[in-house]
Amino acid sequence: MGIKFYKSEIPFELSDYVLKKYFEDTGKRQGWFPANNRGAVIAVSGGGDSVALLWLFHKFYDGKIFVVHVNHGIRGTEADEDENFVMKLAHEFGIEAAAEKINVPEQKLKGESLEAAARRLRREAICEIIHQKFFDASVSVFLGHNRDDLAETVLFNILRGSGIRGAVGMTECTEYNGIKFFRPLLGLRRDFLREILKVRKIPWRDDSTNDETEYTRNFIRLKILPLINSKINSSAVEHLANFGEDMRALRQAEDERSRELLERCRDSDFQNLVLSRKILRTFTNEERALVIREAGRNLNLKTLSRERCEELANLIAKPSNFIFQWSRKMTIKSENGKIIFEGSKNEHDA
Repeated sequence: MGIKFYKSEIPFELSDYVLKKYFEDTGKRQGWFPANNRGAVIAVSGGGDSVALLWLFHKFYDGKIFVVHVNHGIRGTEADEDENFVMKLAHEFGIEAAAEKINVPEQKLKGESLEAAARRLRREAICEIIHQKFFDASVSVFLGHNRDDLAETVLFNILRGSGIRGAVGMTECTEYNGIKFFRPLLGLRRDFLREILKVRKIPWRDDSTNDETEYTRNFIRLKILPLINSKINSSAVEHLANFGEDMRALRQAEDERSRELLERCRDSDFQNLVLSRKILRTFTNEERALVIREAGRNLNLKTLSRERCEELANLIAKPSNFIFQWSRKMTIKSENGKIIFEGSKNEHDA
C-alpha cells in the first residue's frame, strides 16, 4: 500500500512549523526565548495584531503568560465590547487576564495629542497592573506592532524631522519604569497576521477609529502610503521597514556614544542632574547635542526640536551664563562652571 498525502487546509507559510521557527528565532535574537521561568505579559487590544501575538505565545511559549487589556474610554460601548472580547478569549485560552479602564480625553496633558496621550497612559496602566500582579523584575511586556506599523512610523518620523532616532521607527525593545517592552511582530505584515487567525478560525475585533483619517497615523496608512504604493513603488512599505532596520545599527552606535559622552561630563546627580561645562566646551557642537538629548532621555523629558537642541549646544559653548527653558517644568542654567537641570522629571514624551 502506497503512502497517502493529504493536503493541509493551512498553507505552509502559515503552518505551525514556520511560525514556531519565526517565534523562536525572534525570541532568541531579542533575548526572551527560551522562557527560563520569565513571565510574559501580552498587551491585547482585541485587534488582529495583538490576538495573533497572543495565539503565538499561547502556542509556542512555555513560560507563564498573562493578558492585560487597557480600555481607553474613547469609544464607549464599542470599547467595553473589546474588553469583554479580550477577557473571554483569554479565558478560552486558559490564560489569566486583567483589564484597566482609563479616560484618555480627560487625562491628556496640555499640548498632547490624543494619540500620544493614549500611548503614554496605556503604558502607565500596563506598568501599574504588572506592579500589582508581579514581584519578579524579569517579567516583560509584549506588544503587537507589525511591519506595517514600523513602515508608517518611519515615514511619519522622517516627515517631522526626527533624525536617526526617528528613522528607526520602532525599536524591538524599549524600557519604561524598569520593565522591558518587546515587539516580536516587526518582521510580519498586518495582513499576514490576520491570515494566521483566519485559517485557524480565531476571531478578532476591528477598531472603528482606525478608519478615521483625522488621526495622523491613520492618514498615513489610509491615504499617503496607498498613494505612494500606486504612484511610486508598490513595495514602499517593505522598503521603509528595511530602511528603519538599517538605521537601527546607526542608532545603537549613537546611543552608546551619547551615554559615554554624558558620563564623561557628568558632575553629580543628586537632587538635579549636573554637568561639567568645562568638559562640555571641549566637545564639538555635535557631541554637545548628543549629550543634551541623552540627558533629556535620562530625565524622561519631552524631546527638544533639532533647532532648540542646537541653540542650547551653542549657549553651552559660549563663555557667558544663561538660563534655558527646556519646557514649562524644566530649566537648564549655567552656574559656577556647571550646567544644571532644575525642575520636574518624567514629563511625557510625545
